[in-house]
Amino acid sequence: MPPRTLALDLSRTSYVCNSCSTNLRLVHPPPWLVRHSSKLAQKQPPRSATSHAKLPKSQPPPSPAEMQQALAQARAEANDVPPSSVGSAEEPLDVRYFHEEAPGKYRRATPEEGFGSLGSELDTEIETSINDLEQQMVNTLQMLKTMENRGMQDKADELRKQFKRTLRDQYKGKTGPEAEDYGLLRIPGFSGPRQRAVANLNKFLARESVVKGGVPKPKDLTECWKFYSAARKTLSSSWGNVPRQVWDFLWMILSWEEGVDNANRMAHIYVLAKDMHAAGLVLRESQQLLAIEAMFIQGFQDEALESWKKAVAALGAKPETFKAYWELGVRMYCLHGDTDRAIRAADTLVKSKENSDPRIIIPIVRALAMNEETQEQAWTLYKDMRDLLGNSMKIEDYDEVIGLFLASNCTEHALQAFVDMMFGGAVDTRGKTRLPTAVGNHFFLGKWLKRLIGAGQPDHAYQVVVFLQTKGVVASPIQLNGLIGAWLRSEVAENVEKAEKLAWNMVHSRMEYVHLRRREALMDQRTRLFARDTPSVDGEVEEFDCRARATSETFSLLAENYASRGLHSRLEELWEISKQAEIGTTSFFLNQLIRSYSHDMQAEEAVNLYRTMTREMKVVPDGHTFLALFNTLSINRLVVPDEGLLAQDQENAREFFSDMVKSRWEFDSPELFSFLPRTILFSMLKLRDFAGVVIAARTMKEIFGFTPPEPLLIELATGSGNLRVKTKRNITKIMEGTGIIAGLIRRHRTDLARQGHDVDNLTLEQKTTELSEVLEQLVLQRAEAYNVDPAHLQRMLETAAHKMGVYDIAITKDPREIARHYKLPKESV
Repeated sequence: MPPRTLALDLSRTSYVCNSCSTNLRLVHPPPWLVRHSSKLAQKQPPRSATSHAKLPKSQPPPSPAEMQQALAQARAEANDVPPSSVGSAEEPLDVRYFHEEAPGKYRRATPEEGFGSLGSELDTEIETSINDLEQQMVNTLQMLKTMENRGMQDKADELRKQFKRTLRDQYKGKTGPEAEDYGLLRIPGFSGPRQRAVANLNKFLARESVVKGGVPKPKDLTECWKFYSAARKTLSSSWGNVPRQVWDFLWMILSWEEGVDNANRMAHIYVLAKDMHAAGLVLRESQQLLAIEAMFIQGFQDEALESWKKAVAALGAKPETFKAYWELGVRMYCLHGDTDRAIRAADTLVKSKENSDPRIIIPIVRALAMNEETQEQAWTLYKDMRDLLGNSMKIEDYDEVIGLFLASNCTEHALQAFVDMMFGGAVDTRGKTRLPTAVGNHFFLGKWLKRLIGAGQPDHAYQVVVFLQTKGVVASPIQLNGLIGAWLRSEVAENVEKAEKLAWNMVHSRMEYVHLRRREALMDQRTRLFARDTPSVDGEVEEFDCRARATSETFSLLAENYASRGLHSRLEELWEISKQAEIGTTSFFLNQLIRSYSHDMQAEEAVNLYRTMTREMKVVPDGHTFLALFNTLSINRLVVPDEGLLAQDQENAREFFSDMVKSRWEFDSPELFSFLPRTILFSMLKLRDFAGVVIAARTMKEIFGFTPPEPLLIELATGSGNLRVKTKRNITKIMEGTGIIAGLIRRHRTDLARQGHDVDNLTLEQKTTELSEVLEQLVLQRAEAYNVDPAHLQRMLETAAHKMGVYDIAITKDPREIARHYKLPKESV
């Protein structure tokens, strides 16, 4: 097919609308039809402007026959054939025209077909859309012209501006992160139901929300690969139809890594680079580097390294790509295991005039440290990097070097790197059996352990503990407890096993210490504690002879772990060992035991244990202890209440409340302040201890500063504490409870209005008093439902207050007693 002579840039297509094509005329034969020999070019005089002016202004396009005649004349002039013989009957000239419908597929064009129809190269969908758009534009212009003729010039001008602005906004294209303009993105040449995947990709490219503001969203990344991967098979039949701008736009989205989680970035880039190569496109420098890296990461390491070496002249010598090229080579060779080439590449980078970063040596240090034979070479390179960076070396650089040495089991090198960070290289510890005083102490070890545990590296912290103990520095129990807690908080089975193993190791050390202390008490001379070789819990010999002894915190960590996992037998074993180890039981350990017994359906054992530990072992309970005790009541454990246990539960609840008031403890968290009073009120109300509920509410108001909020009153009115789940049944209960509480509030405010109070402007104290009185009125209503006389209930209050040990607080309200049993922290008073 001959090349086109008429080309208008309409969104980068070669389409010419009908109105324009009728006004365009050929003023001289097309250049591809006329060939002049050098002789004729010398003889023919140059055309002047006047000669062009004499040509007719309007001339119809040449027919195929005229084009054949012009071609024959051109051939005759080139071969010095007389013009008279051109086109004669003796030598007929047959000119055939072909139309390329698809790459490699041609169709012979008939003379009746015009070049305009053959040269459009537009599929049916695009032609239809363009024709519709052209017709709409013509209709719009006619409408505006009609408005101007009728004297509506201002309105026409306003509509014309709006029309131009709409077209500009609709076809402004996509803007990349660096303000690059991608124009209108579309892949032509694919239409029909079988090319639906390409149509979906075109719809994605046409979205206004894609890469809005120059930054793609996570949804853009996932959907871009979704539509492109679905269309790859269809596009592979004609890669040439995909415009370069579409390739660059797809590359920009699929290679994005800032601010989004693009886990499959390299895999997508590898596929996209292969497709662009199949389409015959030359990748830009930055794209080539990323494609080589993607090839390497996808497993084609040898091919990637070969491509990297071939690009040394194109990419390794340009200032724009010099640094990125050599850094990529260093990283790939380090991962490939060729540290010699990596060192040469890093040496080229460091010695260059470019603004190179000596931190590129860190990957080489990591690769060398993994091999025991080259660990000293890794240390030498680390020192070279530290000298090159000087004062610009940051704490993050030291952390990375320390981490890689620890990961390679080079603990001595890691220790020296940490010492360099702390003392600026002034202290040397390598190869020394006993560490210097500045390093060999608990404070230095504690700083390192705290940094490692805070960075989420408890395994490295344990490695440091084991190594420093060989240097004469034994970790303190507090430091090891922190390590055990970090392992347990991870909730990973392997880490929990490590924590339990270390904790029991400390427990055995504590047991040996107690045993030797007892022997020493029976002897006149001191007994030395030697290293032990005892089996662990699993029957295996311990690898680490821990010399730190377990404390009450160690036992508490194990107790909490066993209680949360429901290992009641292990918790009982720990309890027995704690008594043999002469560890003073804490309230925290007591709380775990109570919860464990309660979950194991041994509530009576839990209560007996509480009484033994608080009365005989003098353990001081806290607020969490009493919260656990109230949860041992059958009314809180059983789905169906047991009427035979109500009387015993009432007695236990009053005992727990009395002990709670007498014990010296304070609230330590907002959660406890929320759950403890709520649990107490619900428990006593479900136990039908109406006098106890009133006395408990009055007491908690004085020593807790607690006033029941309105949502809690609604839950108490419904008798259910699980109304937070929005079910149909719960919504009905909430509506019923809200009506009950609203009625009690209205009754209370009516009484206030009769007493002359302004109910529309209640003070904070009056609102607090109102909620407390509403609670008591609610309890009276519940008591009447169970045929309890209100007058009798009032007489029962003093008896209940005496039994609960709060008569001076709830009835007489003695300020000294209230101050002595106040449970809020002093700073909150």
